[in-house]
Amino acid sequence: MTPEAVIHRYLQVANRSDVDLEALARLVATDADLLGRWLALLECPAHPTAFLTALRELDPWTLNNLAQAQAWAVLPIAGSARLSLDQWQAVLKAACLSEVLADHADIPRDDGVRMKVLLAISGVNLPHDPALTELIAFRGIRAELLEDADALQKIFSVVDVFELHDADQAARTANELLRVPPKEFADLVDEAAARSVRLMNELGLMDEMDADWSERLWVQQQVSMLANLFTEGRDQGSLYTAHCLITRSLFGSIPFCFTIDAEAHYLLPMDRNGLRIALASTSSSIAHAVREGSSATIADDPDVAVADRQVLRRLQVEDALVVPLVANDVPLGALVFKINEDVDNEFGMSVYADELAKWLAVSRLEADDASTALDSYRSMEEKRLSEIVHEANNPLSIVHNYLHILELRLKSEPSVVEQLHMVAHEVKRAADIFQKVRELPELEAVRPAGEGRLTEFDLTTTLRRSVELHQGYAEERFVTLVSELIYGELSITSDENKLLQVLSNLLRNALEACRHGDQVTVTNTLGVYREGREGVEISVRDTGPGVPREVLEKLFEPKRSTKGPDHAGLGLHIVGRLVGELRGGIDVRTSESTGTTFTLFLPM
Repeated sequence: MTPEAVIHRYLQVANRSDVDLEALARLVATDADLLGRWLALLECPAHPTAFLTALRELDPWTLNNLAQAQAWAVLPIAGSARLSLDQWQAVLKAACLSEVLADHADIPRDDGVRMKVLLAISGVNLPHDPALTELIAFRGIRAELLEDADALQKIFSVVDVFELHDADQAARTANELLRVPPKEFADLVDEAAARSVRLMNELGLMDEMDADWSERLWVQQQVSMLANLFTEGRDQGSLYTAHCLITRSLFGSIPFCFTIDAEAHYLLPMDRNGLRIALASTSSSIAHAVREGSSATIADDPDVAVADRQVLRRLQVEDALVVPLVANDVPLGALVFKINEDVDNEFGMSVYADELAKWLAVSRLEADDASTALDSYRSMEEKRLSEIVHEANNPLSIVHNYLHILELRLKSEPSVVEQLHMVAHEVKRAADIFQKVRELPELEAVRPAGEGRLTEFDLTTTLRRSVELHQGYAEERFVTLVSELIYGELSITSDENKLLQVLSNLLRNALEACRHGDQVTVTNTLGVYREGREGVEISVRDTGPGVPREVLEKLFEPKRSTKGPDHAGLGLHIVGRLVGELRGGIDVRTSESTGTTFTLFLPM
């Protein structure tokens, strides 16, 4: 069974957001249990290059989940016998001896000699690896029967004797099978021992030999299990909610969490409580710890920076531990933990900080990707809309030219010419609306709602023209369209184009709602005051069937139209937006018996 120290180092490597696959493969290749499980899972032969290639074919999410599963498979089980680190090193030393012997026998190193022998010594077989299967099949056979066997089988036989018996008997076997003199064999054994020590040093297994590995593994697994809460959301709010739940579970309290802002100028609290510390601060120990990437303690002393002491007061403690949040060697912030003298949990704090940093890095990466995608979409949309506007302007220009020709031919009929003028005006207004589609402003340059092109115009003329433009549509639907407008000019300062757009949508909706023989009436009223503002009311009243209650509840929201493919369901949504931009107001009265009236208030 895999020693706790090896599992601990394995999890440290496998749980990083940017897993070093070469380091992971090198570590796994030192333990028969982990190696056998990975090779079986990936259906990969015992060969270093093939194993690393198979790992690289896994996406990060799959790799992380499979790595966790393999750790659980070899974790300590109550009552199970486990290898000590010394016993594990003895097996590794025997596997390294096979490598040394392979060099002596001129077998290429990249043939995976050490991998195959490590698995074979431990009795781990892989049906899809014929070379390994053969090693195990002929294990323990008498030396004289291996006279004509291949070099790998002879090497394994020597290592097997070395592992099961002693160095002297292995030396005799090596002399018989590989023609290695006993004194030279002793030197090869020393070289194998040195290699195993170098490997353990590279993997960090020679440090902290007296550490409580079981406790550390348990902490790592607790953090790993609770970290699933981070998958619920990547935004700052969701991560902070998960952070609170996880830390209360692990430590009994919530550490203060700082993250570095996008410009890398400040440390900002994750809970957005207003406190902030300049990253370049020379007085703050918290800022210094983040810059240095090393943990530090802070105390509520008179000589300590006020910002640091404010954090201590929010934690309601006199001493705290600052643990930097670092992912891929990039500082992301810091955690400030309460110090509990009764519980030494600095290791758990460090493990949790690494996990949170990993998710913060993922969150920032996804935000950057989303921003890039938005910029790309915006660019494509601007191009598409420009093409639409360009193509739409062509037929509009043709219509406008023909209207001018008709005006010249019919100049003897003033009433017709006036109508042609109105149509030409509407064509120009349509072209202006199309042109606005191309004017996509930058986000920071968006004008406040209500700002537009304010001009002084005669409201009565505008209303009459709008009614006349819809007469043909009304006749087509067998609906009577009339206007009951105040006589004479009515000067008003507003955005005439937006008002015409509102009227067009209201009139068209009213006419479409009516049945044969119904009537639509447009009226205006002076001397109206709303919220202390003088204005005029414009009403569009129909005698149709009324608006259903379920439609009224979301009247000005965009919706899928039920009128057919030529209707987008955006008419009243646009009306609501434009009325707001005109700084006006709109309400509706409706019933099945009397029909519907939309009343627009427009300030003078």
